[in-house]
Amino acid sequence: MKILQTTAAFFFALTLTNVSFGHSGGTNAMGCHTNHRTGDYHCHTPKTPPPQRVLYCHVINGEPRCGYALSTCNDLVSQYGGQCVQQ
Repeated sequence: MKILQTTAAFFFALTLTNVSFGHSGGTNAMGCHTNHRTGDYHCHTPKTPPPQRVLYCHVINGEPRCGYALSTCNDLVSQYGGQCVQQ
């Protein structure tokens, strides 16, 4: 009986918690990324890209989202439209 009460209390406690999930998406050279589920572009920790590295901006609706490799930029264009512009 004690195990049943403990198990019930545990599952009840789970229903009261506020669960937040992180995302596994890596960031680009600028510390940003596009959420592939929602299409939202956001930044975490700003980075300064290494000098002399070619980076591309995914430009969509006039908004540049910079810091990507060409292959990633092309993938974003395929998924969301827009164009890639070398930075």
